[in-house]
Amino acid sequence: MRASSKRFVSILLAIVMFIASLFIYSTLILPAYSEVTNLRAEVVARTRLIAEEEASIGQVQKLLSEYKDVAVIQDTISLILPISQNIALGVSQISGLSKINSLILDSLSTQELAIKPSTQPTLIKGMGTLRFSLHLIGSYENFKAFLKNLETNITLIDLVSLKIESGSRVGGNIFSYSIIADTYYQSN
Repeated sequence: MRASSKRFVSILLAIVMFIASLFIYSTLILPAYSEVTNLRAEVVARTRLIAEEEASIGQVQKLLSEYKDVAVIQDTISLILPISQNIALGVSQISGLSKINSLILDSLSTQELAIKPSTQPTLIKGMGTLRFSLHLIGSYENFKAFLKNLETNITLIDLVSLKIESGSRVGGNIFSYSIIADTYYQSN
């Protein structure tokens, strides 16, 4: 074979190899590279989605914990200033405090006073007052403890009037106490 035919065959072989490489590149490599690029984009998108979902879950958990705190605060405020009139709760608190402090609850009466309207009717409702008139018998030390417990009680109780009596029918170290106290509630 002559040198010119060898060159022609080698050039022809080079062209066939180039065309074959272009065919392999376009039919095998280019679709695989496109698929790899799509898969990489999908991995990045799913990673972002997972990060956003985790952030959302974190925010929801934070809001839930804040809501739980708000619920606890709301329950505490409802104990301090009940949402509705609750005579039984007031009577049980006063009766319980008198028993704890070894005082005899001789008499107890309640009276509902007029509801004070709110200055901001959309946010705060009117405030009602429930007046308790009670008569206690016991020692002065026990009565002081009763007043301290009344002062630190969770429900707001204001002492309106106090009258201390000593007499021959009570006698000795025992006194008679007449108290008028107000508790408050939110009106409906």
